[in-house]
Amino acid sequence: MTHRVDVTIIGAGVVGLAVASMVAKGRREVYLLEKNEKFGQEQSSRNSEVVHAGIYYDRGSLKAKLCLEGNSLLYELCEKNGIACRKCGKIIVATNEMESRELEKLYLRGRDNGVPLQMLSGKEMRQLEPNLKGTAAFFSPTTGIVDSYALMNYFLARAGENGVQVVYKTEVNGIKKQPDGYQISVNDASGDFSFMTKVLINCAGLHSDKVAEMTGIDLEEAGYHLHWCKGEYYSVSGGKNKLLNRLIYPVPTDISVGVHVCFDVDWRLRLGPHFYYVDEISYKVDDSGKYAFLESSMMKALPFIEPSDLAPETSGILAMLQGSGEGQRDFVIEHEYKRGLPGFVNLVGIESPGLTSSPAIAGHVSRLVDEILGS
Repeated sequence: MTHRVDVTIIGAGVVGLAVASMVAKGRREVYLLEKNEKFGQEQSSRNSEVVHAGIYYDRGSLKAKLCLEGNSLLYELCEKNGIACRKCGKIIVATNEMESRELEKLYLRGRDNGVPLQMLSGKEMRQLEPNLKGTAAFFSPTTGIVDSYALMNYFLARAGENGVQVVYKTEVNGIKKQPDGYQISVNDASGDFSFMTKVLINCAGLHSDKVAEMTGIDLEEAGYHLHWCKGEYYSVSGGKNKLLNRLIYPVPTDISVGVHVCFDVDWRLRLGPHFYYVDEISYKVDDSGKYAFLESSMMKALPFIEPSDLAPETSGILAMLQGSGEGQRDFVIEHEYKRGLPGFVNLVGIESPGLTSSPAIAGHVSRLVDEILGS
């Protein structure tokens, strides 16, 4: 007899773990499937670890709503559970007149989203960051940094307490819609097997479009085709971390928030990410990207950082719905019943601010599951 479960989640990144921590409720049989040997090996562990405030996203979008909600939930969660987190704030700085005009638009967008922001005079900027150079700037007090590994460990522990079964090194290779749910075919160390699930949740990150395609969704028609965008980080040596008091960001580019100052919770300093689109997953980083860092507006704002201070460190890859030269796209979090797939909750293009939004996304998806299962 085919084994049956209530809910199956594909992907144990920070979003999959957060969702798993909420949907089981101690009474549902839930599987969390992860193709890698442990959780959070892709987008979730290769990022800036920034708790975003909600500045960059279109008003009314899921990104804006879930980031703003996730921001406050995340700080509360970290404080209650001893997860390393620092609400250090950040300054977004312009280095020329054209950037200053864009900075003002960004400030108004953030304020329109309900984000608390403060436009800074030159004197105020120098008081906050004496070593920062720029023509205009504003301050975001609710931006911070979090230990993403500790956060994922917390979600994992909570999922386990609620009875979720986490299965690693298990890759989904087939999904068939059935009258009473979905037949999931997987491959693990012991071979191939299948089981039935009433609800299927796609949190597969970099491969979430391929999982959606397994259900029969036409990716091009749905607009779900993902583009991989690689971001490279460089470490900054020479004790330069002592010259800054908070995160520093430039005016954003078309595809990202730009090369910025990244601190971890131990106040180790990096610059990044330098983004470019790629066709394959490789996390190799070398000196070839240094020129892009040296030419970034961030280097103009931080003249005390010398080229010799920079060394290639790490990289990450984001699953973006927008391709090169295209406008920003919103998160896809959709119960796909309109496509004839009741019980399939599809999360595609959950890139930044996915880490910040993770507790809010989990709540949103949990409510969808309650509606589907009638409880």
